[in-house]
Amino acid sequence: MAGRPLSFFSSFPIILAFALAGMLAAQEIPKELIITTTRPATSKNISHDGYSGLTVRDKEMAFSMMKLRQQNAPRVGELAPNFKLFSLDRNREVELTELYREKPVVLLFSSWGCDIFRESVGGLTDLQVRYGDRVNFVMIYTREAHPLNGWAGELGRVSDPKTNEQRREVARRFQAQMRLPYEVLVDDIEDPAMTQWAGWPVRVFMVGKTGHLVYSGALGPWGYRPYKGFVHGRGDRIGWDLEFSDGSLEDFLERSFPETKP
Repeated sequence: MAGRPLSFFSSFPIILAFALAGMLAAQEIPKELIITTTRPATSKNISHDGYSGLTVRDKEMAFSMMKLRQQNAPRVGELAPNFKLFSLDRNREVELTELYREKPVVLLFSSWGCDIFRESVGGLTDLQVRYGDRVNFVMIYTREAHPLNGWAGELGRVSDPKTNEQRREVARRFQAQMRLPYEVLVDDIEDPAMTQWAGWPVRVFMVGKTGHLVYSGALGPWGYRPYKGFVHGRGDRIGWDLEFSDGSLEDFLERSFPETKP
């Protein structure tokens, strides 16, 4: 007896499965980083793990570290994990609570060795010019994304520092060469802030005056969207990336602070 032809609705799960398979096949986000399991109800408050303090030596280590830390990153509405980091501009340690006391703060996690961040500095500077009177912009200098002595060193600029003093000196050189117009804080050599915020290799967040996340960018480089039109690869969003802010930081700032046109 011949089987009854499948209706569209009865065959929809099959169609959807093939469609998803095709999307993933064309996906530029490495499959090793796709997490489809249910995440914890709140982000994990972890500032140290088995990768803390280590130079990223190869792709396998990089992807394993990024996947492990994805669940650490705070989502919109969550209280921002506090930190106390050395400020190059103030020459002293600064707590996160100081940064959003008077106005919201944008946190830019990255390093000199991140080619993606270097490409975005010009656009970020434009945002700082437009919104700097209403929002603080602060860079958190982290472990080198592509150190000369590690993974994809041809994209980097320096070897991975081994001490706090070395990292601060590298950050000073980066700040001067790139003419960064915003404050630079330097993560400790054991990477507590980078680990707790899942900020490596590049990521952007914004904390409101109450200390809660108002913008939580997805994992970089694929989910890094500092301003309109800046997308690494195809810009696809899958897995846990869907739980972070959609659109660019610029989109969010425009909605939050409408500019009056003459």
